[in-house]
Amino acid sequence: MTFPTERDDDGGMKIKIPHSIFACCAVAVLLVPFSRSEEYVSYTKVGQQVPSFSISDLEGKNFSTAVSKGKIVVLNFWATWCPPCVTEMPRLENEVWKKYRGPGFEMIAIAREQTGKEIAEYRAKHGYTFPMASDPRREAYGKFANAGIPRNYVINRDGKILFQSVGYSPDDFEKMKNILEKELKR
Repeated sequence: MTFPTERDDDGGMKIKIPHSIFACCAVAVLLVPFSRSEEYVSYTKVGQQVPSFSISDLEGKNFSTAVSKGKIVVLNFWATWCPPCVTEMPRLENEVWKKYRGPGFEMIAIAREQTGKEIAEYRAKHGYTFPMASDPRREAYGKFANAGIPRNYVINRDGKILFQSVGYSPDDFEKMKNILEKELKR
């Protein structure tokens, strides 16, 4: 197939591409991000028991879903390279951790596919004080989902999931806070 040509103002040759070919290419480029083969799959549902796992935070303190029974837990999966996670972090610090920390409440943010060194540097740079842990091989994360962060969970005193979300939206964050506050008042 050959395309017609014409001379440009400098005497060079230009190829004239039919509009239909240009339109097809433009549509293909726009659809590529939506044609991923990996779907976001959650392995958990609201009302289920939280999957059992144990992980050490940056200070070496062990967090375990079995040991945290009897407490309300906010569990967050995130990464330093994830823009929605980065947007959400200050809200987790100020509106959840600083407001509710104390007896009967635990929170941990687990960085998916990152080292302790990476998240320790990030934490120090931003002044976050809530517990963080590293999950470089997705050992904890893999019990909850196959893809998609940030992910937030509110877990009740009996170890049941009361709330879960993927991605960050101000509406979901408010819903999470409302469920958390209601549960803490029980």
